[in-house]
Amino acid sequence: MKVLVTGASGFLGSYVVRSLLERGYDVVGTYRTPGKDRVLLELGVKTAVRMDLLDPQSVRQAVRGVDAVIHLAAYYTFVGRKDMYRKVNVEGTKLLAEAALKSGAGRFIYCSSTEAMGPVDNPPADESTPPNPQFEYGRSKLEAERVVASMGSAGLKYTIIRPSGLYGPGNLDDISYWFITSFARGGIYSKFMVGGGLNLIQFVHARDAARGFLLALEKSDVSTGQTYIVSEDRAYTYVEVYRILRELIGRDPPKHSIPPWLAKTLLTFAEIYDRLRGGENFLYRRVVVDAVTKHRAYSIRKAMRELNYYPTYDLRSGLRETIEWYRSIGEIP
Repeated sequence: MKVLVTGASGFLGSYVVRSLLERGYDVVGTYRTPGKDRVLLELGVKTAVRMDLLDPQSVRQAVRGVDAVIHLAAYYTFVGRKDMYRKVNVEGTKLLAEAALKSGAGRFIYCSSTEAMGPVDNPPADESTPPNPQFEYGRSKLEAERVVASMGSAGLKYTIIRPSGLYGPGNLDDISYWFITSFARGGIYSKFMVGGGLNLIQFVHARDAARGFLLALEKSDVSTGQTYIVSEDRAYTYVEVYRILRELIGRDPPKHSIPPWLAKTLLTFAEIYDRLRGGENFLYRRVVVDAVTKHRAYSIRKAMRELNYYPTYDLRSGLRETIEWYRSIGEIP
């Protein structure tokens, strides 16, 4: 089977590509930035195709002759431009799904996010919980989900996968990366904890997330037309996360807890500085306070039951591997 993976040169993409190659699939990987084809060739991909979700011709060319599409590429940032969320995540996904359907691709697996569900009032949420995305990124992923699902009546054999917070070796530009490295270097998030630290957060190692996509592809008899949450099988309080980081990094967790209103005041200056230098670090935005003071906890029972999906990493073992990798490349002391 020939499988097209969009965003193949990205963090999650590299794990999905490796999983497919290990199972003997013929992988076609897409990239957008010139030179990224080298990354794909190093992974073992024989065919690397340059594709831009804003360029219809490149999209139509990319899907020619493939049997399945795993769509990972996205405008992934929490502090981006509203028009780009719509153009890339919604309209780009629609364009790709239509092209895949027209070209005869038998499967379309869309990478959404638990951010399409947003914060949870009564954790854990599951696939039937009414979505309440908090950020524009999550809203765009939810809208893209609905676009994909609406094409099921036209014959698109789709599956939607919602990974929770991703982490793992290779991650150099994401919330988990910023948080881990900030803590390890003695940054602001090693000094202060917002609120009581009892809100829940849930993660998934990229290798486990990749397995979710592979299982959805191989179990098309049950996964077609379905949505699955892919994550570790439990959530953690921020207090628990800090305890694990203390054990693995050797730095004491924050000694001071500050109320949300004060955290927003302090972050005002960090946000101004980050914006002036063109940064996109979500942890330096005031809206992060709203994120960490709400629950983000989700059930994976449906994926376990229908896909036989069982994560192999708990947060401690996954962070140990990730931190060792960060140290090996000099990202943290």
